[in-house]
Amino acid sequence: MKGPFASILELLKRLANPFVGTRAAGTYMILFATAIAVGTFIENDYGTSSAQHVVYKANWFSLLLILFCITIVVNVVRFKMIRQRKWALLLFHLSMILILIGAAVTRYTGYEGIMHIREGGSSNSILSAETFLQFEVQKSERTYRFDEPVLFSTLGDNDWTSSYMIGNDLIEVVVKEFIPNPKELIEESPVGKPIIKVVFAGTGGREEYFVGAGETRRIRNVLFNFQDQPQAGAVNIAYRDRSLLIKYDRPMVQTVMATQTTDTLMPQEEYHTLMLRSMYNDGTNGFVFGDFNAQGVVRLVSDGPKVKNESLTALRMDVSVNGTVKELLVYGQKGAQGRPAISTGEKMNVAVAYGSKEVPLPFSLKLYDFIMERYPGTDSPTSYASEVQLVDERENIAEDHRIFMNNVLDHDGYRFFQSSYDQDELGTYLSVNHDFWGTWVTYIGYILLTLGLLFSMFSKKSRFQKLAESLKEMRRTNATAAVLLAFLCAPGTLSAQKVIDLANSAHVVDEAHAELFSRLVVQDHNGRMKPMHTLSREVMRKVYRKESINGLNADQVLLGMFVNSAEWVDVPMVKLGEHPETHRLIGVEGAYAAYSDFFDATGAYILREEMRRVNALKPIDRGVFEKDLLKVDERVNIIHMMLGGGLLKIIPVPGDPNNTWASVNAEGDGHMHANDPVAERFFAAYVPALREALNTHNYSLPNTLLNELSAYQRDAGAAVMPSDTKVDAEIFLNELSVFNRLALYYTMLGITFLFLLFLSVFKPALDLRKVQKIMFALLLGGFVLHTIGLGLRWYVSGRAPWSNGYESMIYIAWTTVLAGILFSRKSLGGSAATMILSATVLLVAMLSYLDPEITPLVPVLRSYWLTIHVSLEAGSYGFLMLGAVIGLINLILMIFLSKDNERRIHRIVKEMSYLSEMTLIGGLTMVSIGTYLGGVWANESWGRYWGWDAKETWALVTILVYAFILHMRIIPKMQGLFTYNVTSLFGLATVIMTYYGVNYYLSGLHSYAAGDPVPVPQWVYIGVAVLMGISAMAYIRKRKFALFK
Repeated sequence: MKGPFASILELLKRLANPFVGTRAAGTYMILFATAIAVGTFIENDYGTSSAQHVVYKANWFSLLLILFCITIVVNVVRFKMIRQRKWALLLFHLSMILILIGAAVTRYTGYEGIMHIREGGSSNSILSAETFLQFEVQKSERTYRFDEPVLFSTLGDNDWTSSYMIGNDLIEVVVKEFIPNPKELIEESPVGKPIIKVVFAGTGGREEYFVGAGETRRIRNVLFNFQDQPQAGAVNIAYRDRSLLIKYDRPMVQTVMATQTTDTLMPQEEYHTLMLRSMYNDGTNGFVFGDFNAQGVVRLVSDGPKVKNESLTALRMDVSVNGTVKELLVYGQKGAQGRPAISTGEKMNVAVAYGSKEVPLPFSLKLYDFIMERYPGTDSPTSYASEVQLVDERENIAEDHRIFMNNVLDHDGYRFFQSSYDQDELGTYLSVNHDFWGTWVTYIGYILLTLGLLFSMFSKKSRFQKLAESLKEMRRTNATAAVLLAFLCAPGTLSAQKVIDLANSAHVVDEAHAELFSRLVVQDHNGRMKPMHTLSREVMRKVYRKESINGLNADQVLLGMFVNSAEWVDVPMVKLGEHPETHRLIGVEGAYAAYSDFFDATGAYILREEMRRVNALKPIDRGVFEKDLLKVDERVNIIHMMLGGGLLKIIPVPGDPNNTWASVNAEGDGHMHANDPVAERFFAAYVPALREALNTHNYSLPNTLLNELSAYQRDAGAAVMPSDTKVDAEIFLNELSVFNRLALYYTMLGITFLFLLFLSVFKPALDLRKVQKIMFALLLGGFVLHTIGLGLRWYVSGRAPWSNGYESMIYIAWTTVLAGILFSRKSLGGSAATMILSATVLLVAMLSYLDPEITPLVPVLRSYWLTIHVSLEAGSYGFLMLGAVIGLINLILMIFLSKDNERRIHRIVKEMSYLSEMTLIGGLTMVSIGTYLGGVWANESWGRYWGWDAKETWALVTILVYAFILHMRIIPKMQGLFTYNVTSLFGLATVIMTYYGVNYYLSGLHSYAAGDPVPVPQWVYIGVAVLMGISAMAYIRKRKFALFK
């Protein structure tokens, strides 16, 4: 019989279970994921401050994380992880608590800011990243200073009240309104007065000011006087008999903006008529009188709800001193010290400022020199660094240090990171972080998480190993499921108004000479050194969308256009868009237009006026037609450079400090002009020689000139010249076109595997084991070629091949195949999913908006932490996508359930679900480790391991969603094959959002299209509807069969 204490304990357990049980843990995971996902959209629309105010720094969010931690501890005890010695599971579950503790330490004890130093100067303070209300009270010749940390935002409660006693005087402060992006407007009011708007041109655009009747105000260097009595030296304004008048004691030029008519207003006793929307210039200052209202009041309104880092904001507040209230309007912004607004009184003056505050440091830094290094021949920075001296008088330290991207200065708990620089390159901005304990507690949590996740892959007591054993058992009792299909790809040809092909030998450069030309090294617009073989194919893909035309390869086309431009201007090779208005403007009905089609009989560019209109539009206002025109205009400009030789930067300029290489330009006089004497001499000899060779077919002289140029490149351009081996490797990679070929190869393998899968379902008597082994060998062969292609690209680029959209896609396809080999090699369904998914990813990589061009990295991306982070993050997508495709195949199999095949389909679905779960575990491990390594990279690069950027936030959403999917088997009423496969399919939405959605629909560090989101294609909605339909049909069908209930 239980005692009273045991009964009470049992009652408490029952009461607490809804809040700490497995169902509660799952609920907290989903709430956590939903909250931070919503936070990214709040940040996109209203700014970071709103997301922090409403979500990340809200008390309810902290409570949610505390409850989440408690459920982890409770379930560690409930599932007896210590008693059953499940050390791997225990390790990574408890590590999450440690990571959250580290985050709490960072939030409540750490701080960061920015230090600005000019060359030769020093600094011992930073401007805080957080915002403060700063007060300065002057009373009886004494000054009191104090501040309060605040967080105001567009969303959330901005009410703030505080009171202070200064001696016997009571100061009360009430913030009444937060105004994001404040803007003054004139509104008509019965109690208003005449008000005029004065507009000056400022560095940030228009600067608007208001002057009311009865006021005298100095704006910039100009004194405006709107009073009855004129004032010497001022621009005097008067409003009489419903007319605006102006008077000045200096001559002013008046320009009517609408008509551009000008008049000179000379000083005189009488007033001149003031004309609105006209420019007035006294030779030193220029300004425009914008609007006027005879009964106006100036209202401060918000010009937009989104608060960006550079946004100005305003606070409307009441400051009361001993009961006497005065309203203040205080302006400020993040990252800058605010301008104080002052409330004057009889006994004291109270100044209030809003913005960042100056935080003193116990030591100083002196900037000797700021150093900028650039990519050869460009203004793009490859690296920048600050040469500084650290001076700490407390420890008699005076040390020299070099701070650059991914190389920090660490001293006394402060870390200094190279952040930015002044435009004149004579000053530096250093990001400063002070968070020693928070960082290390979090890092320890990361280490334990990694060890726990990796050990769980090999521990016999882990779910992963139990799944592996279950699969082995199933395969002992069952034989699971090729037909080899070849693929052929024939390129299409285009008939056009004028054709230059192999039959027109007078206009075609010899292929052998073009091959010799293709081995020359060229410097592209980004400063990358590469073989001409690569450049010619890149420009052909950009303008023609193919690498050859009429049987001529890209090198023959580029050379032909350069030496025989008059013949090529009529060849249709500029790819037009689909919009009919583009075709109408140019007067071409086909898919391609010739260069000459873009110019009228007078030589004027047909798209000139349209391009002016399009370029004047804001990106968000550009429609499909405008974007189509921008692409076509870019292709026309590339053709222009191909015809003129501007792309051929193949001549090293000796002694150039930036290793610039020179090109040539063909002017209207038919002569070649270069900005380097060596380039001018070479092209002056080479072009006539090649033209002669086109007629005589004797290429000995042009070949000799190219050989001499190649030797000159190796000698004069040795500092940036790639090795012969690297040039050969890049040309081989171009010729191999391995990823395009693999897309078709994987497609055919996927279709074959899928055919064999359904054959095994409906014809179970067939023995497909030998066929399956042959198919797997073919799959393995494709994987080897895929690996070689990635390795070549890595070698050629000199960096990891996952640094842009195209590379990440081919890498994800590689990891997908790797996951299939590791987990699905004995399953026809798993292999089919692997091949279909890999083929789809490679086909997407072949689309026009993903450019395979190898590009240089910006300085902050040169980090081994980033290399590992991106490889794991992108690699995990392949694993998680494979799990989704397996889930889709399982749902389709459920639709075909019948009494005859119930057991066979159940066995196949169960086996593939086990494979899917193992794949998801691998993917979750990779995305978890990859995400925190991204935090490590961020911390080593600019001093913040977690900043709720949209990309890292959605990576965390992905982790939480897939953790929930993998834990559903222990949550009541959420078990079952159907539930698992549906969630594994639709869980992929978080991966798609992380990879695509953040880049194109949200603002942040990873956003490529902030303010100009790409419209969601129609096929996306159709695809989602189809997947929901398949899920619904599978659910309806499986309910009739006992094994699936």
